[in-house]
Amino acid sequence: MKRLLVSACALGLLVGCDTYPDIADYDGNNPQPSSTSNDTLFDADEMFESTPVIDTLDTNDVQDHFKFELSPASYNGPVTITLTGVSGDADIELFDFNLNLISWSRTQGTSDESISFWHDAAYNDDSYDVGLYFLRVYSADKQFADYTLSYDFKKGNAE
Repeated sequence: MKRLLVSACALGLLVGCDTYPDIADYDGNNPQPSSTSNDTLFDADEMFESTPVIDTLDTNDVQDHFKFELSPASYNGPVTITLTGVSGDADIELFDFNLNLISWSRTQGTSDESISFWHDAAYNDDSYDVGLYFLRVYSADKQFADYTLSYDFKKGNAE
């Protein structure tokens, strides 16, 4: 009987808990990303291979998120992501389409950052977006940093 009472109390405490308070609204517990910033992966700005992103981090904006899709995703090939022109200590992280961290570059100071990986089109499946990737640029010391972010996809053989 005591176990049942303890379980009921614990369940009562958990009901109504918001496990993702950073992204959920208070009415339906649904994700509500802000449409005015790219400070979360849900708000990631789209970037394109031919257009480098020039942006700034500061004490009020310590991270930016971006997404890109390799086109066509049915090709294999190396992808290189670079963070250059860094005026502060900024780092980058790469996530796959499921938001799994797959690589990073964390050099100290104002050194350029670079991530290289192989895009494997054989992994492609119509049930998910295998050519979709996410990037996080963040200030390692939570200070000001200008940067230029770009990527290059060397398309190889088709799948």
